[in-house]
Amino acid sequence: GGLHGAVSSGLPAEAEVTETYATFGVELQAWVPAMASVVERELVEPLVRMLDDSDRVWQQALAVRGWRLTTEAPRMATSGISPGSQELSVFDRNLPRPLCDDPRTVEMWTLRQKLESHLIHPCFEPSQRNYVLERLREWRSMGINRAMRYTASSGDLMPTDGHILENLLITSLNTGMDFAGCFLARPQGPPQSKHMGQPVATYLRQVTDQSALPRPAPHYEVVVGQKAWKFRPGSSNLLEAFALFLHALKRHSASSYQAFPQAWRSAIEGASPQRAWQWQ
Repeated sequence: GGLHGAVSSGLPAEAEVTETYATFGVELQAWVPAMASVVERELVEPLVRMLDDSDRVWQQALAVRGWRLTTEAPRMATSGISPGSQELSVFDRNLPRPLCDDPRTVEMWTLRQKLESHLIHPCFEPSQRNYVLERLREWRSMGINRAMRYTASSGDLMPTDGHILENLLITSLNTGMDFAGCFLARPQGPPQSKHMGQPVATYLRQVTDQSALPRPAPHYEVVVGQKAWKFRPGSSNLLEAFALFLHALKRHSASSYQAFPQAWRSAIEGASPQRAWQWQ
């Protein structure tokens, strides 16, 4: 417990976060609701809606052939039982025959697999899928600020809400750029890839030990040059860190900042109080 517990878990002690909130407290209070609303509007709502639409389309298309769509995680491999029990699983990367013979159907399944990737955090088993979708439905109906739960670690092998948001954000950003390669620190050092040919000096670093079981909730800090800005643990951590990361990127690397989706940039710019803060 106490200071030693914070240090050994990778989480910062209160003394280490004081400067962040003294410097950016006003901004963070404005940024976090703005960021949460982008997550709800641009990520959660479209994802849940598109999955529901896709379910309907595939259920109808498969019913004609006497097949059914399943979202249950695969257990033992079973194949070719009887024609009446043929299933297409959302975990099937590639369509089986005869479905794969039609290019349009293959294209639809490729899109479905991209949607599914938002539901599968790489640190957890496929059985997380339906639980994650259930959590996203709750976020959509109640809003993230009310529905997102902070738990220090994952119980019953399911991801924490922090893991779910982390995967949703990273997967969505990776569709337009190599976000993880360019802007997420590796355990042993800064990000692996350059962005637009330049090494990045502003990036996010995840500090809890994700090899531990049960897995601790992810916790992020922002590195700007040689300095790490640290945040309190809690359900706002990733939104706070991502907001400050974008703000710092805008100051230090305008071209990289412009590569981020407009919705995120508008959230930061629209919610930034006008203050004469100068980066050191």
